[in-house]
Amino acid sequence: MTAVETCGVGTGWDRLHDILIRLKPGDVITPDELVTDTGLAPEMVRTVLEALTRAELFERSETGIFVRRSLFGPPAH
Repeated sequence: MTAVETCGVGTGWDRLHDILIRLKPGDVITPDELVTDTGLAPEMVRTVLEALTRAELFERSETGIFVRRSLFGPPAH
């Protein structure tokens, strides 16, 4: 067992993965919700969401909400 596993961080990453993979186009999520649901640090959650936004899998609204995009259609805004 590694130090990361003993701290429970792996479980937080697993939860983050499970949450994000279940989102359908048009579903919304906030960084605060993900921090609460996963136990990961806010900076880590923001980094992941920003990377997914750059990859065009999410869009960020002016209010800080992230919206899951469709891969087959126009942006959700």
